[in-house]
Amino acid sequence: MQDTPVEEDQQAAKERMEEKLQTFGTNMGHQRDEWIRSRYSYGVDKRWLEDEDQYNAKDNINKAASQMMTSVEQGYPVTTQQAKPHRSTVYIGLTRQKSNAAEARLADILLPTDDRNWGIQPTPKPDLMTMARDEQMAGDKETGEPLLNPDTQEPLRMKDIARAAMDVARKKAEAMQLEINDQLIECDYNAEVRKVIHNSAVLGTGVVKGPVVTNRTRKAWQPYRDMEGNQIHTLEIVEEIKPASFSVDPRNVWPDPGCGDSIHNGKGIYEREQLTSRQVRELAKQPGFMKAQLRKVLEEGPKKSATFQELKDEDQRDIARDVYEMWTYWGEVEHEDLEATGVNVGEKDELRSISACVVMINSTVVKAFLNPLEGGDLPYDFFVWEKVAGSVWGYGVPYLMRAQQRVLNAAWRQMMDNSGVTSGPQIIVKAGTIQPADKQWQLSARKIWYATDDVDDVRKAFTAVEFNSHQAELANIIKMAMELADQETGVPAITQGEKGAAPDTVGGMQMLMNSANVVLRRLVKQFDDSVTKPHIRRYYDYNMMYSEDEEIKGDFSVDARGSSALLVRDIQNQSFLNLLAAAANPVFGVYLDTQKLFEKALQAQHIDPKDVFKPEDELEKIKEQMANPQQQQQALDPRVQAAQIRAQTDMERAKAQNAGDMAEIQLRQTLAQQEGELRMAELQMSREIEMLKMSNSQNISLEEIKAKLADTAIRERGKKEIYAAEQNLKLRTGSGI
Repeated sequence: MQDTPVEEDQQAAKERMEEKLQTFGTNMGHQRDEWIRSRYSYGVDKRWLEDEDQYNAKDNINKAASQMMTSVEQGYPVTTQQAKPHRSTVYIGLTRQKSNAAEARLADILLPTDDRNWGIQPTPKPDLMTMARDEQMAGDKETGEPLLNPDTQEPLRMKDIARAAMDVARKKAEAMQLEINDQLIECDYNAEVRKVIHNSAVLGTGVVKGPVVTNRTRKAWQPYRDMEGNQIHTLEIVEEIKPASFSVDPRNVWPDPGCGDSIHNGKGIYEREQLTSRQVRELAKQPGFMKAQLRKVLEEGPKKSATFQELKDEDQRDIARDVYEMWTYWGEVEHEDLEATGVNVGEKDELRSISACVVMINSTVVKAFLNPLEGGDLPYDFFVWEKVAGSVWGYGVPYLMRAQQRVLNAAWRQMMDNSGVTSGPQIIVKAGTIQPADKQWQLSARKIWYATDDVDDVRKAFTAVEFNSHQAELANIIKMAMELADQETGVPAITQGEKGAAPDTVGGMQMLMNSANVVLRRLVKQFDDSVTKPHIRRYYDYNMMYSEDEEIKGDFSVDARGSSALLVRDIQNQSFLNLLAAAANPVFGVYLDTQKLFEKALQAQHIDPKDVFKPEDELEKIKEQMANPQQQQQALDPRVQAAQIRAQTDMERAKAQNAGDMAEIQLRQTLAQQEGELRMAELQMSREIEMLKMSNSQNISLEEIKAKLADTAIRERGKKEIYAAEQNLKLRTGSGI
């Protein structure tokens, strides 16, 4: 039975589409190989191998020594013919220490446990900001009637409308921020960024990919009521479609060679993954994959890229064998090529750039779809440790300190060799003049030697020579190399927890730490510009396009805060405490939000406010009671009221006791005054009695006695006045009478 013309046409069209699809895959494979060769020609892959070896404390010398020792352990003979003198092969792992310290410090700044290094803020609008200061009454544009507040029915001013609009925008921005934060937490964004920072510190470049839509399955306990009305929970498997971010090994990414220093300027980017045959079969269960093409891949088996085999050298790390290479391409795709995959791209327009994702295994296209972001942005962000002009690949810590690591190793090996030579004397023996008693020429304690009769003085046939030790000179070289490594990498010892010559004062220590963080501050700003802003912006675009929640949508901007608040958090601790004191001042308190200020002060001490704050509903009740003193008094607990009554009673009792004490003190003062007056009267009476006795005994009248007493009093008073005048003159002129 022959096929009908319609069936023949369908079969021919199918064959033409398969041929176009195969041609599309072949062309994509050629472009991929060209981009791979381009990166290899710049020596980037070779440099990464050296950086990784340096990080792991390996070089050609100790690798060769390790291979020789492995041969000896396995029983292979090692000859001494043409053997070179044995030299030290030790390696000081300073590169690992510096790389880890820099990575840890940067991650601590960018990824705090109690805050984010980004935020979502409403886009500032100059017209709205001007309107917020307008005191004019607001009116309806059509009728001209004044607008009223729906709650209070009071006329609205222009600034009231502006503030209401700003409040709505602020709430939507907070909702969008919460939505993005939940999405990042679900994909463990902080853990992925830590991998990016590690790759950038060691290899010079870190790559993060996202947002990428993923199908997730998770366990969830769902409540429902049984036949008796009891609520119980059952375990269900929930499937979700969520955006996610992932760290990508920079060695498995190849951007367009003509992109310059930004991958977003190029045509696209390739990413390589390795899959087993089982994983290839699992792809058939995911939507969008072409099952016929997957069968074709499994039939032809895994094929390595010819370019990798061509560029592979003896130092190249071998990858797992018998695995498939899946290549994911993001970027511009031709209209006809994308149509060959079954994607509807509309009418052809030479001026329209079509951004899509194409997935290949070996060189066979197995999936293709349009870029979910309308702007066609590539879902990749590159973070480089040290920028290289005109390149997306940067330099890492190992490369920056490569020369000093070699100097350090050379000096340390010289010290080991010198120590080995100088650890004991060199023995010089005249052949045939002496023989060891045990026939063994190795030195040992209390060894006996036989001398021949030809030797008149054994010291002429056997002597020991000492060589000089140069440990001090080599130690200085090591010290200089470590100091230069600090300067070249920008990771001083103080950022690693070593005090050194740091000052003991708090202010001096803060100034020193601020200076030590200058290089890290530069890296934080680079991360904000190259990763945080574009990455979070793509999450914002994704939610604006695909989220069903209208309460999170608005005109917002991404605020990258890593280079501002998070970096100087330690320095802000004292400032927050001072601001808390200023908030209690009625002059400055009106400008400050005490709750936010207190939260910032707690965060500066690495304390999550949620861990110490009271629940929101309880705080609201307390605020309402503080606003209404009568209600606050009524709402007090009876035990609290009883305590207040007892305290008031104690206060009154204390006041009464204080009043009694004061009356007693005044009475005592009055009695003391009366006793003094009686004492003075007694003394006066005694004086008069003594004068009468003197008058009777010396026959002197009372008038004469009074005259003598007056004369004596005048003389004494004159002496006192002269002395006082003399002292006054000395004070004024500096001399006496």
